[in-house]
Amino acid sequence: MDEFLKIADQMVIYKLRTGWLQISKLYNEMAIEHDTSVSMAFVLLAINEEEGTPVTKIAPRMGMEPNSLSRILKSMEEKEFIYRKRDTTDKRMAYVCLTEKGKEKREVAIRAVFRLEKAIVGQLDEKKLAAFFEVAGYIPGAIEEFKDNTKTYGTS
Repeated sequence: MDEFLKIADQMVIYKLRTGWLQISKLYNEMAIEHDTSVSMAFVLLAINEEEGTPVTKIAPRMGMEPNSLSRILKSMEEKEFIYRKRDTTDKRMAYVCLTEKGKEKREVAIRAVFRLEKAIVGQLDEKKLAAFFEVAGYIPGAIEEFKDNTKTYGTS
């Protein structure tokens, strides 16, 4: 094993990144079979199937920037997965709603997410799963602390 891999293999951030890349690659392969993308699938999951979801709430639910979402929504409208409607009482409010085709794609996405979840969780006993969630719970705070320290001390 080369020096990089020896060091990287002991880093939390490396394990998170490589794990997510494997998940993303798998989801992308599955999404292509359904004329969609991972981003579109996550948008479909973020939309309330019955009432739709305000456009302003979708990006925060997914942990992404609103300007990135605009392109995805446009593409999803072109594929007829979603449509937009105005709120009847507040015309400033726009909802993203699923079409029948979008509901079908959402079901495919839900099944894929839960199948992978079951496969991963099936590899872990209760103690390991609890430990994973405990450790994962520290990540947002560590990121905020890192950002605060970076602002204070620069990038070093």
